[in-house]
Amino acid sequence: MTLDTCYTQTIRKNMFGTVDVKTRPLRFAYLVDPNSTVQVREAIRLSSTLWGGAYFPIIPLYTRMPATWRGNPLKAPAAKIVILGYLEAFDPDVLVQFAREVPSFVTDTGIKIIKPEEVWSVLDEGKTLSPHYGIGIFEILNDVFEKYFRYTPRYPVRVVLPKIPQTLSLFWASWIGELPAKIAPHLERDFFKPLEIENPKFTVETLRDTLADNVLLPMRLAQYGLVHRSSRWRSRGGAAIYYLDSTKVEDIVDFWNLRALGGPVIPMPKQLQADPQLKEIVVTFLKRHRRPWPHDPKVCDFTHFIRARNCTMEEMEAYARTLKIERSPNDPSNDPFFGLQHWYPRVWDEWAREKGGAVPDDIYGDVEESIEVKELEVRFKALLPKFAYEHSYHGAPRCANEIGLRFYGADQYLAEVFPKASGNNLTRAISGIGSFREWRIDRNGLVKFAVHDFSETRNIPTAENVFFAWLTDHGWKPQLSPPGLLAKEIYRRLQGNPAILKNETLLGLLERMNGGKVKKEVGAADVEQERELSVGEVKRRLEGSSEGNNPHDYLISRGVFKLGVRVQCPHCLRNSWYSLDALNDSLTCPKCLNSYMAIGNVSAPDWSYKTAGPFSIPRYAEGAYTVLLTLEFIGGQASTMRTTPVMSFKAESPGKKDIEADVAMLWQESIFGEQIDGLLFGECKTYGVFEEKDFARMRYLAEMFPGAILAFSTLRKEFTPKEIAGITRIARTGRKYWKAERTVNPVLVLTGAELLSWAGPPHCWRLLLQEKFSRVNCLLDICDATQQIYLGLPSWQTERHEKWEKRRQRRQARKQRSA
Repeated sequence: MTLDTCYTQTIRKNMFGTVDVKTRPLRFAYLVDPNSTVQVREAIRLSSTLWGGAYFPIIPLYTRMPATWRGNPLKAPAAKIVILGYLEAFDPDVLVQFAREVPSFVTDTGIKIIKPEEVWSVLDEGKTLSPHYGIGIFEILNDVFEKYFRYTPRYPVRVVLPKIPQTLSLFWASWIGELPAKIAPHLERDFFKPLEIENPKFTVETLRDTLADNVLLPMRLAQYGLVHRSSRWRSRGGAAIYYLDSTKVEDIVDFWNLRALGGPVIPMPKQLQADPQLKEIVVTFLKRHRRPWPHDPKVCDFTHFIRARNCTMEEMEAYARTLKIERSPNDPSNDPFFGLQHWYPRVWDEWAREKGGAVPDDIYGDVEESIEVKELEVRFKALLPKFAYEHSYHGAPRCANEIGLRFYGADQYLAEVFPKASGNNLTRAISGIGSFREWRIDRNGLVKFAVHDFSETRNIPTAENVFFAWLTDHGWKPQLSPPGLLAKEIYRRLQGNPAILKNETLLGLLERMNGGKVKKEVGAADVEQERELSVGEVKRRLEGSSEGNNPHDYLISRGVFKLGVRVQCPHCLRNSWYSLDALNDSLTCPKCLNSYMAIGNVSAPDWSYKTAGPFSIPRYAEGAYTVLLTLEFIGGQASTMRTTPVMSFKAESPGKKDIEADVAMLWQESIFGEQIDGLLFGECKTYGVFEEKDFARMRYLAEMFPGAILAFSTLRKEFTPKEIAGITRIARTGRKYWKAERTVNPVLVLTGAELLSWAGPPHCWRLLLQEKFSRVNCLLDICDATQQIYLGLPSWQTERHEKWEKRRQRRQARKQRSA
């Protein structure tokens, strides 16, 4: 067994982590022709038979958005933007095609498209009551029987499947659910009697009894056993009453999709606004969702009345004035019970979705598993909800398992962020061979479809494999450059702890021992012969160099130094250094090549160190230290920051210029419940100067990857005027608007002040800067702050305001001239 093998095994023993598996329903989205009552009703019926069906959106495939989508001063958005925006927001696993045709931009998303009849095709075979896709109502009803009907419960539950009346039938179906005729024979045969299922005719007069809390309606069965988890902010609680025209398909679809977001929602049809039962239900809902804040009872969450597109604000206001709500005498708050909202949440718009609290909830089952691992592979079996039929697999997904990875002490960067759009190479990188179609990437990361009940072993995806697979899907052929391979080996040797390099004394010591010039960027020809230093000298130099500690022992444990002795040759009288492995009875002088006996010449050894392995490379390990410190700075910003980084690579593509970067990563962080993610490329220097070739590479990366952060990183504390001018030109171009309050290519400027500090921004800066940038919360904020500090640019907000003011003055001047 070699020393390197022993070292690798030691690292893996120190690695640990967990793989968290959560079960959730298979997410469907229904593609329908606009205003098709038949298709929308069939989609509702299908949803009523599936676990999680209440949260499956209905997406009308408009070719042009109707006039009801216009709103002063905003124009109606393009149909393609709306459709793709809904798909992005709800992130379905499978699309169900009710529409006659599907646009090419929908098929280009790569999401599997099936016909509605495929979902329950197994019923025709008569072999099972489990659907071909997803988990069905029969499995849910079996669990309802075990839980509520096998024994006499204290609080009885009723299963009611109302017969929908012809009047406003689509509206009532969307609220309470409706089962398709194909299901009825199996229900009558196996479930009606054991569950005492009621099948009454539904009328408005029976609405209150139908909606009683102990009644399991089809739509409530579709929500059975589900848990909502949302880290996103919702305006004052998120409860809503949707004021709609119940004769309009468009309004009914909007109500359905509003409820699919996951918040508490009930409809209020204007055709029934005078009905006393419905008004009582609305008042009860308003009281239930007016909740005082725990830390300040004078402030309450309350319900929003949301106006449908086919209703006027005057109609909704008139109805709201008819509601009589009595306050409790002990009510400490003056907050209202509801507010009026004239717009529909812009679920399809990324910026508005995040800012307006219209991000869909994550919906999970109650089955979870956490697997502890100590290797870079994990063995697991697909998880199903407790009520699902076991071994009832048909070769299609039954539910989805979301996979969360948390690892510590790994000797290589592991993938924590995954691209939303995945091609074949990326899918293979996350799935391995043999289960290509059983994996995907959703808004929360890795997803494994429960297609079968076999146990399987999978390697944990590394950051390099995921990032390079993503680049390959975009037409590039990437590979690590020699500095990247060196940085990767240093990271492995440091056991995934490059923070030890936040020590300018240590970096200077290593460079001096490697024959380089401290705090200078030199060429290969300028490197002198490597030097050894005595053990005492190394300890003295490192004393107190790292937060008051001496890192000597840790560096020894990581193999940074190797021990040896100086011996004087009796022939040429020159001193030479021999490692412990080279000491023998007979020594050979490396200078005169004569051999001599160790006895008599090694009498009082002068023990000393030389650098070892990748730490023996001069020029600051060819820049690898700065690369690792840059990754450490970005990845260590907050516990909510996740990265998938790679180091120093080149990539080529036919017909394009090669791309090259010292640092690249996918990143994602959560700030105040809002999830922000993106791409980053970086150019790193140790103590060298950024030149025009470096700026040209970054400009080309900006052209190829709009939205990517461009990072300039150095251990120096300041820049030359030429550097400032070059970086500023790139920063100004990158400040153009991109989307969702993002600039097209934000520039991040990092120096030794950030990279060598154990405190993150703003505490790594001078006191005056700490006060000025005290509200730096995220990576984009750091981009804005460092541009102000090092480039002298105004803040993004100031610049945007100045541009807006200039446009306002120009418009005003034109009006005055025309007058």
